[in-house]
Amino acid sequence: MRNTILSSVLLLAAFRVAAADGCSADAFDAHAAAGPTHGAIVVTLRTREGEDTRVLAGAAGDPGLSGHEGFRIASVTKTYVAATVLRLWETGRLDLDAPVTSWLRDDWRDRLQADGYVPERISVRQLLSHTAGLADHAQTPSFLADIQARRGAGWSRDRALRHLVATTDPVAAPGERYAYSDTGYVLLGALVEQVTGQPLATAVRAQLDFDRLGLRHTWWEQMEPDGPAGRVHQVFEGIDTHDWDPSMDLFGGGGLVASTADMAAFFAALLEGRVFERPQTLAAMRSVEGLPADSPYRLGLLAYDVDGVAALGHSGFWGTLVMHVPASGDTVAGGVLDRADMPRLKSLVEALTRCGAGDDASRRAGSGT
Repeated sequence: MRNTILSSVLLLAAFRVAAADGCSADAFDAHAAAGPTHGAIVVTLRTREGEDTRVLAGAAGDPGLSGHEGFRIASVTKTYVAATVLRLWETGRLDLDAPVTSWLRDDWRDRLQADGYVPERISVRQLLSHTAGLADHAQTPSFLADIQARRGAGWSRDRALRHLVATTDPVAAPGERYAYSDTGYVLLGALVEQVTGQPLATAVRAQLDFDRLGLRHTWWEQMEPDGPAGRVHQVFEGIDTHDWDPSMDLFGGGGLVASTADMAAFFAALLEGRVFERPQTLAAMRSVEGLPADSPYRLGLLAYDVDGVAALGHSGFWGTLVMHVPASGDTVAGGVLDRADMPRLKSLVEALTRCGAGDDASRRAGSGT
């Protein structure tokens, strides 16, 4: 009887693997049938059975990439910063519900107050979940015009905050609603440095233990040596931004460079409970408790519903996207060489994400607890 049951389980597992392989093949075929992209796309599908990284050529032909090159992952960095803050919380080094005035620089507090904010009512948790009521310096037309004119140069945490108060106003009272804010994560980067006494790059690498996770192709730009395979050329509105100064997005809202395989490996490790010491920490990161009812954001994570398949992940401005399906264990991460191809990457990642929905549990909407 036991042998019969074991054989049935193995046969069912093999059937699911074959079905998933067929589904992923269909997803890649559909991508190819949709026509060439402007530039290449690199995508990694990581399942419990293994990992597959592919370089999909665009209209310009084979870009000569190995698939191990790093992308500027921009806002995907926020998940790593949030995880670092949560590691510090679970070890008792900071309080998520403490007001930011307990650590915020006096001049930054004064600037926020002069702009109509009430820093005493803004908590670390609200910065993590984009519910602090902060506007976003990085979404202002003047910021985008500046980085294009100056090729990203000349930015700092202090300038980001000064730009915020000079060009925007508070968008809501703290805790009232979700409003995405790069500036909030710039402040969180400063918090990490203050608590650890280390540069942000050093603190994130140490707290998340990149070496143990095998993240050989992940590094903080300008603050750490480049990875062994280097960095891809990423195009924005027809301009190669490879030599743009990273200061435009370096201080916690962005800053990391990673290969698609490393992104997939990190998100899988994080969401499978291999980064935090306590399961309660991951539960807090995923929780909807205390968040506005319509918020798509958790603590450093975006919640996705892909045709009923619940996933968690993040996207980045230059054209990176990661989705992890907790029920199946599948993780898909991708990056585009031309930001104009982001819709095509999103379609491919979503199609591969749906491939993990082989049972009813995968199809539960909602990712919180």
